[in-house]
Amino acid sequence: MTMPEAASTVVDVAFDVAGSSLPVEHAWSLLAAVEARLPWLADEALAGIHPLRATATAYGLALIARRAKLVLRLPEARLTDALRLEGAELDVGGSLLRVGSGKARPLAPSATLSAQRVASWSGDAVGFEAEVAAALERLGIAARFISGRRREERAGERTIAGFALTLHGLGAADSLRIQSAGLGDERRVGWGVFVPAKLIQAADA
Repeated sequence: MTMPEAASTVVDVAFDVAGSSLPVEHAWSLLAAVEARLPWLADEALAGIHPLRATATAYGLALIARRAKLVLRLPEARLTDALRLEGAELDVGGSLLRVGSGKARPLAPSATLSAQRVASWSGDAVGFEAEVAAALERLGIAARFISGRRREERAGERTIAGFALTLHGLGAADSLRIQSAGLGDERRVGWGVFVPAKLIQAADA
């Protein structure tokens, strides 16, 4: 399990979006559509795209939440470049997603952070938790954690697997460090992207 060092200030950039639905597994197509507009994103180790708020249906589509945002996490130095995404019409797996205005959101420390999905080489929760414990020990971060349900997602020709994860008892500096750099691989398609747990709960309400 990897974690790039955050050598610069990292922020979220939240864009209004308009659209009705996307394919259920749309993270890879969304990344490709965004990178077609922002090609530099592929070379930013700290860049990632938050999972888009959408509800899966039984017929292969995910309905976009009414107040969903397209949120990019990236170095603050890339803010002006990222705002060039405003006004774009993205083809996401054959579905249209219109991008509106964008706004920077500074990261805020929180003692409890959650990620909807964190990539893992392990096939079970016991192995995943051992990976997490080892990664946190290497980083010198003292935190308790609870793994959630197993997740799988197609990314082009690959399948990414892992688990949801919540970290507890983080100090302010460590909280910002985890949010800035993430945990595990596949950050560009929304894995290992942490937010204060209350934001996850609000999105699921």
